[in-house]
Order: sequence, then structure tokens, then C-alpha cells
Amino acid sequence: MGTVFHKMIGYSEYSGKMELPEQPRQVLQLAEKALSSLVQEGLPENLTHLIVATTCPDSLAPSLGQSIIEKFSHAFSNCHAIDIVQGCAGGVTSLILGSQLAELNRSSVMVVCADAARKSTSRTSRINSIFGNGSFACLICYQDTDKGLSFSKSHQYKGLSEVVKIKLGHDADNVIMKESKTIITDPRKHLGLSMNNLLAIKLLRNAEQFYLDFIQKSGKPDIMILHQVNPSILEHLSGVFKKHKVEFINVVEQTGNIGVASVGVALNSIKDTIKNKKVLLCSFGTGGVITAGMWNN
Repeated sequence: MGTVFHKMIGYSEYSGKMELPEQPRQVLQLAEKALSSLVQEGLPENLTHLIVATTCPDSLAPSLGQSIIEKFSHAFSNCHAIDIVQGCAGGVTSLILGSQLAELNRSSVMVVCADAARKSTSRTSRINSIFGNGSFACLICYQDTDKGLSFSKSHQYKGLSEVVKIKLGHDADNVIMKESKTIITDPRKHLGLSMNNLLAIKLLRNAEQFYLDFIQKSGKPDIMILHQVNPSILEHLSGVFKKHKVEFINVVEQTGNIGVASVGVALNSIKDTIKNKKVLLCSFGTGGVITAGMWNN
């Protein structure tokens, strides 16, 4: 038993030197950019689940998954929708879960990852320019094959849970009252995405050991795709993993950091070259989490 990546599409928009356009319900619109053509091509009759991941949804309710079903009711009316709001690690989590559900149910699963990552940060923030917007959609199908997800692992590192923070939630009223004089002019400064560089460095120091522990059980990959966090960090990690003689994919200069969609968009950029190769997909960030899966293609 196994699964295959039957179809995938990635979409990104990025500029490190200028602002990107913003509009209401932007995460939903980004999801549509990747999803629409897959729906138009026709979906399999045995589609059982729609798994949707994002970091900063347009709204908590209705969820992004519910909004997608509303928009494409003819395609997903009989699907179970699962929303994952787990930060950057949620991109790979969604692909792992999609592969597991497709194999368990001998069915097909649609995975959609979308983030308006630039919109989630204050324009005055130093990290604003590293973020882009984008989406990734992938149809994972059951097949009687030895291909598919062969191993996965996730680990949350103690003391690093606040490496990335987004304060917009039930406790946001305390922030709003405390920052009432300035929050109206720059609400994202107080409620949007922020990153603790010191904690980020501590998390990244665990990356190589996580990899070594992972491949003890999975075997060595041919290709590695990590979360496209920013150019300097990707350059550093490329050097770290160079000695392991694995092909390291880095598209961050073209896409920026697009949150949950970053690994998927990078995978889409090499989809024509992954046949018969072992591909390691790994996300890290929010929550101090590193999550990875190995796929035999």
C-alpha cells in the first residue's frame, strides 16, 4: 500500500524592495490561486478529505477550510475538512496527515496550504521584507505501490515555544487596552507576527541533530527541502547540510518566506525531477517545532 503526489500547484508573490498588494479575505484568494485549476481539471470520486493549513487565517470562524468548501461546494461537498493552524510547521504536517489518511482510507486527499505572510507583519518591522504571500495545493492519491510517505517525525523543543508569536486571539483585548494610544495606527506591530531571533537561533541549532536522528530510521534522502525562512538562514543551513551530500533546495530569493506554503511551493518548483527519488520535507518555527516527512516518489 502507498500514496502518490498525483497533482500539485504552487503560487507565490514576493518583492523584497516594495510592498505587496493587500485585500480582504486574502488568504482565501491565495488558496484559490493554487486550487482552482486542480478543481477545474476534475477531482477523483474517492476524495474523502480536504486538509487546509495556514498561519494567519482571514478569520477564526468561518475557518479557511470552511470558506474553501463554501467557494467550491460542488467539489468538496462530501469531504471531511480539517483545518491546521500550527504556524510554519503546519505545511509539512498537512502533507503527512494527507498521506496517512489517503493510505488508511484507500482514498484521495486534497491538501491546501496558504498564507498572506507579508500581510501578517507590521510594515515597520525589520522582518517584513523577508515575507511573501503564496499557496500550494496537492492531490495525494492511494495506489497499490511502495511509494509515498515512509517515515515522519515531529519534535517540540522546550523553552522555544515563543520563537514566533501572533497575539491576535482571546487575550488580545489585554494588548489592545495596554497599547490603546498607538495600536490604531499600526495594529500589526502589537497583534501581528513577530519573531524572536535569539530563540530562532537556538531552534536552528537543533536542526542537524534532528536530521541525523531522523535518517537513522528513514534512510538518507536524495533531496532535502526545508522551510524557506529567509536567505541568511537558508544559506547557513545549506552549509550545515552540505557535508551530508544531499541536494538542498533553496528558492527563498524568489518566493520569500510564505509560511505554511513555503515547503510546498519549493517542492512544486522541482516536481518534474523527483521521480524515483527520496524527498525529505521539513518545516520548523512556530511553537519551537521541527516536523519532517520522507516520501519515496
